[in-house]
Amino acid sequence: MDNYQFKKVGMSRLILYIKMLSLIALIISMSSVSAQNIKQEFLQRFEMKNKNIVSIQSEFIQKRTLSIMDEALVSSGKFYYKKPGLIKWDQELPTPYYFILNGGKVIKYDGKKRQVINANSPQVSYFKDFILGTVNGSMLKSEQFTSSFTKEDNEVIVILIPQHKSLKKRIEKIQLIFEYEKMILMELVILEKDGDETAIFFSNQQFNTISNNVLFN
Repeated sequence: MDNYQFKKVGMSRLILYIKMLSLIALIISMSSVSAQNIKQEFLQRFEMKNKNIVSIQSEFIQKRTLSIMDEALVSSGKFYYKKPGLIKWDQELPTPYYFILNGGKVIKYDGKKRQVINANSPQVSYFKDFILGTVNGSMLKSEQFTSSFTKEDNEVIVILIPQHKSLKKRIEKIQLIFEYEKMILMELVILEKDGDETAIFFSNQQFNTISNNVLFN
């Protein structure tokens, strides 16, 4: 191969590489736009749905996987929420346990003793904001997380990466899976820095069925 042919082949390869890189850049750009569109559409639909919801009642199964244990810890019960900020996490199995978020207080019951805690302490307040943010969707738009939204069939998968210093130390990421058509949270997974994982599966959701605050006292 003479020098001219060698240069010609080299130039052809360079042009091919440029075309490939341009195509890759276009695909990445299109994917980014598509992901952004999914996020905007989902948040708009979620906000519209949330405006019409006064209360939520749901069954749950929680699986807690610890790095120091061979088997997951499984619990189940019912979850209740009523606007503007009433929450009850009512574990029924394997042992009775519940906690209630009600305004400026947190009520805990461990099966033996009922305890009232001031919800305005920094640790409890952050926990309260985290729970409420998951339910009302404000966490999906929070600047304390970077987020990605992906649609697969009839599901929207949201990945949240903590940016807040205290949360970032403990949590690697949070994954939420929503049923797309009904905008229902089906699964919440919290992956911690040490490898521990909490997965919560929600089912039999009922909306606007709680008429008073008796459950939250």
